[in-house]
Amino acid sequence: MNQQRLRRILSTPVTLIILLALLIVGTVWGFKAVTAKVPTVPPPSCVPVPMTELTTGAVTVNVYNSGDIRGLASRVSKALETGGFIVNHVGNTEERALSVVVVGAAADNPEVQLVAAWFTNPEIQADNRPDHSVDVLLGNDYVEAGGMTASPPASLQIPSGEVCLPSPSPTPTPTPTDPATAEQPA
Repeated sequence: MNQQRLRRILSTPVTLIILLALLIVGTVWGFKAVTAKVPTVPPPSCVPVPMTELTTGAVTVNVYNSGDIRGLASRVSKALETGGFIVNHVGNTEERALSVVVVGAAADNPEVQLVAAWFTNPEIQADNRPDHSVDVLLGNDYVEAGGMTASPPASLQIPSGEVCLPSPSPTPTPTPTDPATAEQPA
C-alpha cells in the first residue's frame, strides 16, 4: 500500500472524528448556555442628589397589604399618589404586620421619615436596601391604629443638603399610543 492511498483512507475517519468532537463540544456548550440561570439584575443603587428639601415627588414607595382587608393597599397607594409620591408597586405580601410598618434603608433616612409622617404611629424598620425606596406594609389593625395622618407633610427639610434617591430605571417606560394613529391589527 502506498502512502498516498493510506492517507486517503485515513483522512475520512479522522475528519469525521474531529467533526464529531466539535459537535459534542458545541452541544454541551449550548446545553449549558440554555439551562444556565439568568443572571439577576441587581437593584438600582441610589444616586446622591443635592437638595435642601425632600418632596413627596422624589420618593418611591411600594405599598403592600399584609392583612386580610381587601383593597387596602390599593386605597392607600392612591392616597400616596395623590400626595405626590411615586408608587412603584402595589400588592399583597406574606410578611405580617399589625397596623403600619414603614421599611427603608435606614430608619433615620429622610425618605423613610417623610413616608412615615403620612401615617399615625407607624413602626419603622431598616433593611439597608441599596435603592432607597420605601415599603409600606398595612396590617389588619391599620384603621384602628389611626390610618393616615390628617395633614401629612408634602416635604421634609434636609439639613445635610444631600439625599440619596433611587436611580432612574434602566428599562424604558412604554409610551401610550394614540388610538387614532395606532395601526389596526390584521
